Amino acid sequence: MPRREFPGDPRRSDNVVPYTAPDNSSEGNVYYLVAFASSMGTLFLKSKPLGWLALLSSLLSVFSDRQSASGSSGGSRLSTITLAFTALLMAYVPELVPLFQRSRGEPAQTSA
Repeated sequence: MPRREFPGDPRRSDNVVPYTAPDNSSEGNVYYLVAFASSMGTLFLKSKPLGWLALLSSLLSVFSDRQSASGSSGGSRLSTITLAFTALLMAYVPELVPLFQRSRGEPAQTSA
């Protein structure tokens, strides 16, 4: 198929729409809310998958947040990562305690 030439420049200056940056950061706020809620759920329920969800969503909250939109909430974004990591660590503590007891030579406690 032969190439068809356009008569002149196909771009029209009256159809150009100037770029405007989005003014809301609702996506980061949703991740922040999911991270906080799943961190609290992990602490209460000791659910490991919920803890991994909390850590992932807190990282997404920080990485999807724009600097101009965050303003003074940069510290709270970092605290969600700390909360999610701590919640995940607390979910794995019951599995780590018997390992530390065996390494020190103490007998493992059995629950009846």
